Amino acid sequence: MSQRIGCIQPARRLVDFRIDDSSAVLACVDQHLDAISTLIEQAGKDGCDAVVLPEDTLGLEHWSGVNEALWAAVLPIAVERMNECLGALSARHAMYVVCCSDALEDGHRYNTAFLLGRDGQPVGRYRKVNMPYSERGGRAQGDAYPVFETPDLGGIGLLICYDMVFPEAIRCLALNGADIVFVPTLGGACMGGGADMNRAAFRTRAVDNWVYLAVAQRGGGSLIIAPDGGVLQEGGGPDEIIIADIDPRDGRQGGNAFDWQQDMRARLFRERVPHSYAALTMDQPPALRKLPNDDVPEEITRRCSRVLTVGEEAFRAADALRQSGQNDRAKRAFEQLCEEYKGSWIERVGRERIAQLA
Repeated sequence: MSQRIGCIQPARRLVDFRIDDSSAVLACVDQHLDAISTLIEQAGKDGCDAVVLPEDTLGLEHWSGVNEALWAAVLPIAVERMNECLGALSARHAMYVVCCSDALEDGHRYNTAFLLGRDGQPVGRYRKVNMPYSERGGRAQGDAYPVFETPDLGGIGLLICYDMVFPEAIRCLALNGADIVFVPTLGGACMGGGADMNRAAFRTRAVDNWVYLAVAQRGGGSLIIAPDGGVLQEGGGPDEIIIADIDPRDGRQGGNAFDWQQDMRARLFRERVPHSYAALTMDQPPALRKLPNDDVPEEITRRCSRVLTVGEEAFRAADALRQSGQNDRAKRAFEQLCEEYKGSWIERVGRERIAQLA
């Protein structure tokens, strides 16, 4: 049976990291929910059976990176408001909604994707497993890839952003019975090669596992991909929705001259050789013995939260000195920034500015 799925790509709306009052932060969250609600209403009018929103749906990412003292006062209320608001819209339009936010659970902060059912009630949640060191400041990692069985969309799997860089993650979902995987994200599925390679990586993840893939990204870059790797829809601009009609139980025919399958997973998953994959679960595979470790994970984590907030602000201030002709002061400011934010974009661009000033 055909199902209509949509990827919502709202404009970039972020809570200012300088706000140090929980009530003011939650007021921003309400504003962001108002804008998102308008898009979900449109998706409902367009007949969507399911929609997915980007990672950091509420725009709290930068703010939470430097306001740890206010997490307990903000995050539980923000997540409750998000799920209540979007749940009401989900019920009104009888559609599934996938949203994403940092959430405090069991005394830990998790990057969490929530699946709301057609009745607006929670179906399940997924805690992000794969995180770069830069995201681990104050966050705990999930440890499982659950699949949620539904009568109409089949098995629903959820992944978040950096999970897509690891082929093992989506393979686990496929082996657990996922027919479609919704991916709230702020980034891509590979670490190099530019936009073309990133698009190819998403398509490869889908066709490797013969699953539908719905990727929602803030501002643009969303994708809906078929199990054969075909791109059904691709994102336009901010505050837009991409929509495709799919049959979650179809579109997987394939094979060769000797063996044609109605669903390639029936053959692919039986032809695996699990006992030969031991290297995949080694904490310290042989490759790590010869690969350099040039940075300290804790330092990467510290640097990230500052780069996205006070570091970027300090860079703009230094650049303003350069543009006003105060070259000596600008040079000193850039040198200080390069030392404080080694390895980041601030150092790379800062070195370019210093060379220009010289």
